[in-house]
Amino acid sequence: MRCEGAAERPNGWRGSNVSGGWVRFKLRKRAGDVDRAVRWIVRHANDHIPFYARTFARAGVQIDAIRGAADLPGLPVVRRDDLLTAGTQGFLRAGADVRALVCKHTTGTTGTPVSVYMTRTEALFRTLSLLDAYRRNVRIPPAFTLVDVGPERKDHATRSTQRVGPVRIVRLFRSLPVAEHVALLRRTRPTLIEGRPSMLWQVARALEAEGVTAIRPCLVISYAEVLYPHVRELLERVFSCRVVDYYNCEEAGNLAWECPDRPGIMHPNPATVCLEVVGPDGRAARCGVEGSVVITNLFNATMPFVRYAMGDRAMLVEPDHCSCGFRGAAMRLVGGRDEDFFVMPDGREISPRVIYDVVNTALPSGGIGDVLAQAIRTFQIVQEECDRIVVRVVPGPQYSDDLWRKLPDSIRALHPAVRVEVTRVDALESESGGKFRQVTSRVRSSWHPSGSDRAASA
Repeated sequence: MRCEGAAERPNGWRGSNVSGGWVRFKLRKRAGDVDRAVRWIVRHANDHIPFYARTFARAGVQIDAIRGAADLPGLPVVRRDDLLTAGTQGFLRAGADVRALVCKHTTGTTGTPVSVYMTRTEALFRTLSLLDAYRRNVRIPPAFTLVDVGPERKDHATRSTQRVGPVRIVRLFRSLPVAEHVALLRRTRPTLIEGRPSMLWQVARALEAEGVTAIRPCLVISYAEVLYPHVRELLERVFSCRVVDYYNCEEAGNLAWECPDRPGIMHPNPATVCLEVVGPDGRAARCGVEGSVVITNLFNATMPFVRYAMGDRAMLVEPDHCSCGFRGAAMRLVGGRDEDFFVMPDGREISPRVIYDVVNTALPSGGIGDVLAQAIRTFQIVQEECDRIVVRVVPGPQYSDDLWRKLPDSIRALHPAVRVEVTRVDALESESGGKFRQVTSRVRSSWHPSGSDRAASA
């Protein structure tokens, strides 16, 4: 793959003579812009990031030979285990002061949570690039209200209402009851509604049950989980607007957006990443052949992600001048972050994100992150029966069973009859198709009314 958006014509910040260091902040990058950003970020990583200096040296990489996106397959693929092994300081720009940086924590839905650092300028660009990606699907007025359904309270996103310039952000935190989500939505006039499909689905079902029809955003945005057809249909019916799927992550923000003309097809975002789909050898997979998603972040020089494996699966479709006006590559996600609702003994269905939070916050220091990186490599939460949950954990060198002492009480808060077990394992295996489910259930729920939905997404 040459690079996503390689032939894109910019209508953002103009000027083709921007140096490599600043071209990374250009919203609508052309092929030459992407190549300059790749060239600059790879050299910067080699010169200023201890982990990459060692990794490139071991692989015998000739840095001067990396001239652009087409040369990226000459670099080794980096995985999350590499990050945990090297530690935060190994991945940060030499001399960086974490106290002055913005930190984003991943949720760990692909198995291994990580902390991502960036400067305030890089964080601002990340936000602007996400809003620009939203504009690919709908006209957004200069001042608007964005409702985020189901985030957790983390990093700096702890206030329920916040203004960022002309944008009003309203957060319906997942720790609140669904009835409160509904009440808040009814008091808000959202321009955009975004959230994980599992959280949007819960709220939409509640709205439909109450006969609420007055909430009319101009777009509903799904991200971070598989958007099943029955969930999309429900959201379109309840909110009477288009529902689009976005491929986002904490490591880089928006990676791709769903094409407005071709549902199910995504366009990788050249503002933020150079996205590759690769085979087992790390080389580009042919169009129509499934492979692993690997990204190179084009704007974060504080904590670069160069040829970083996302743990997701995709396939490229023939790049063309799309009818939506985008010039560049197109792709289809074939393996995503697919998790399950847990069914309690009383029949209540609990969101996978709530389940994860219950387990995660029972750990010391508020959850798995930098403090626990050497104690817990990763874990998986499995509902074996309505009243039995098993946490399968891959221990680190500083692991102790005492880390889980608060877990039984946290689980009983879901339902007093539910019991929990913690089991050590050497590794957590992905399911067929390369997918990893951190929260998975053997109990059927209305989220998966039949096995056919999962089969279609595999």
